[in-house]
Amino acid sequence: MGALSSGNPDDFALVLAAAAAAFQSNRTFAEREVNDVLRHWLAHSGAMLDMDHVELRRWLVDNRLLGRDGFGRVYTRGSPESEAGALAALLEGIDLTQAAHDARERDAAAREQRKRQWERRNRTADA
Repeated sequence: MGALSSGNPDDFALVLAAAAAAFQSNRTFAEREVNDVLRHWLAHSGAMLDMDHVELRRWLVDNRLLGRDGFGRVYTRGSPESEAGALAALLEGIDLTQAAHDARERDAAAREQRKRQWERRNRTADA
């Protein structure tokens, strides 16, 4: 995520907000639960990212999207006054895994349709 954080700040904020949205607000999480949530998120909604859950957890804590007690044992959903925090609030309650799945299916259907059109044009041109 180092490359992502040094690139477009809006993209970086959106990725962090999407990851933070995977956590319920008004609830505490043990570190193991945080790791499980982040692993799941990285395997599904965040599958396009090349990072591990520990790196993502650090970014979330550093940007105050996750709060952590002094011992690193108890985490809560943060509420930072930043662009990422505002985006996380907007994403609350949205099933990003399903949204990503739906978008991938729409893209695959559109690609298939373009392929069929291309094949029809080429068959007609060859005839």
